[in-house]
Amino acid sequence: MTGPASDRLVDERDHLLRSLDDLDEELHAGDIDRADYDQLRDDYVARAAALTRVIDGAESPDAALVEPPSPTWRRRLGWLAVVSVVAVAGAWAMTEFSGARGSGDTASGEIRLSTTSLLADAAAAFGRGEPDRAIELYDEVLALQPTNVEALTYRGWVRYQTGDRPAASVDFDEAVSFDPLYPDVRVFRAVAALDRGDFDGAAGELDAFDAADPTPVARQLVEQRQLRERTAAGRVLDALDAGSGLDLAAADIDIDEAQLAAELFVQLAQPGDALTTFDAILAVDPAHAPALAWRGWTLALTAEAGAPELFDDAEEWLDRAVEADPGYPDARVFRAFLYRRLDRRDESAVELRAFDELATQPADMLALIERFDLREVLDQ
Repeated sequence: MTGPASDRLVDERDHLLRSLDDLDEELHAGDIDRADYDQLRDDYVARAAALTRVIDGAESPDAALVEPPSPTWRRRLGWLAVVSVVAVAGAWAMTEFSGARGSGDTASGEIRLSTTSLLADAAAAFGRGEPDRAIELYDEVLALQPTNVEALTYRGWVRYQTGDRPAASVDFDEAVSFDPLYPDVRVFRAVAALDRGDFDGAAGELDAFDAADPTPVARQLVEQRQLRERTAAGRVLDALDAGSGLDLAAADIDIDEAQLAAELFVQLAQPGDALTTFDAILAVDPAHAPALAWRGWTLALTAEAGAPELFDDAEEWLDRAVEADPGYPDARVFRAFLYRRLDRRDESAVELRAFDELATQPADMLALIERFDLREVLDQ
């Protein structure tokens, strides 16, 4: 297997291998117990092995998306927590955020210029891997302006990433007390809530973030790091862990939030959780096209992984999705994939053309088409 799709799979596998090293460090530092370490290590090894088989051409790309046995609750929760840390910690574009908002600035032009310069220097120091120097510079800002919310927020973030979480929490709390509408601190507090398994708390922080007029950069980073999806998935797993099934109303989870969670379960190769969540959505709205389509896609992936008897069921659910909403783009792409897999290439081409004629073509569906070269059905 070669090309962009192969490069992406190689990156995913290498990321998993690096995560194995991180797990070893966490175990030695006492940040994770042995049971969780063993479960997460098995999970990473299995995923890395599956990706390697796909890269080497021994399996189809879809096979790497499906997990065999259902993981335990602790394993699922551990996966969500580890992913949230890896995705956000160290990857935050501080140089793009820092200095973007002047909350806490005084009317003095001299002080403003001084603090702006210090904030930029602090962000640069952190970017160079000098967290101690960054903290010193944020301290200087706060000596000039004790209520500077940006300095409090980013000093807290540096502290959080270097392991001083109690001090980080104090900084975040102070920042919120001075300016509840500063969006950056809400993102960092959402990350912290995710890491400690407080999914309701993370949801509250994201609600506050949305109400805080965040910058486009902030919104983009929340989307790229899937903070909403991980928060929703955690809330769903909390409800499932209660052992009474998944009642969205009882769990105070709306349909859109549940859909985000279910789609993430598909990405994480947790088909059982995904199907349970889709069923809960459809119990509320039987004609919900996204749940119908993604339920069918989950079954198609499972069929591809070794349960071919499910292809008929997958097609039935995708048909229902198109019937519910002919303009729902995901359903068209999923049917195009299914038909090609079943060697019904003319029908696959029809679905792809229907997708191309839609006014809205989501980026993730376009990427999926390109990744697996679906458009070759149009060239026959």
